[in-house]
Amino acid sequence: MARARLLSGFRIDPARGGERVERLAFLRHGPVSVDLRAPLTFLIGENGSGKTTLLEALAARCGIRPGGGESYAETDAERDATALSDAVEARFATRRLRGLFLRADRFAETMARAGRLPMPATGEWRLAEEQSRGEGVLSLLTARVDASESLLYLLDEPETGLSPQRQMALLCLLDDLHKDGRSQAIVATHSPLLMSHPGADLLWIGEDGISRRDLVDVPHWRDMRRFMRDPDEAVKRLLG
Repeated sequence: MARARLLSGFRIDPARGGERVERLAFLRHGPVSVDLRAPLTFLIGENGSGKTTLLEALAARCGIRPGGGESYAETDAERDATALSDAVEARFATRRLRGLFLRADRFAETMARAGRLPMPATGEWRLAEEQSRGEGVLSLLTARVDASESLLYLLDEPETGLSPQRQMALLCLLDDLHKDGRSQAIVATHSPLLMSHPGADLLWIGEDGISRRDLVDVPHWRDMRRFMRDPDEAVKRLLG
């Protein structure tokens, strides 16, 4: 099956986005253009690098609200995000784009809208807002992926609150989405487990812009591998 690229790329021009966009380090040297080559893309960078801000801008440009709903700029925070989208030019592969934006700090609102969902581990139906954050992420995404809808998933650190075992379950779920051929996911993450997906495109967001990297060249993954090889020595060095 052909691999979906509902969003084929984007360009960000800091001169068009206002003061908040101009302060982002990855735009320090001017406009940034990105081609999206895979149905699963990970945005990786240090805290404060601009991953969430970029997802906000893409969501606003695509008309996808955090938490669901019909229109976007319903709150002051959303109006700010909509303004950020002025800096973004997006290239769409379809005119009828639908999506899901899970923003880390708005997850409770998303779950309040979701209603009852089957829990992946047991199949028990439970109100989404009664599940833990980790359970809720997996329940919501499983329900959407199982429905085989053509969606653009914009996921902001979905691993938050997930144990390593549940992160592996999320990795399998993203693999299902990757193989399905109908949808596309852009995921901001710090998780070395998630970014290890063999078919994913890894985009590093740093002071020099946005660049593609192999897994072995991603600092998050490299540091975790070094730590796991000799935890005792790594802790000794860290604590002096």
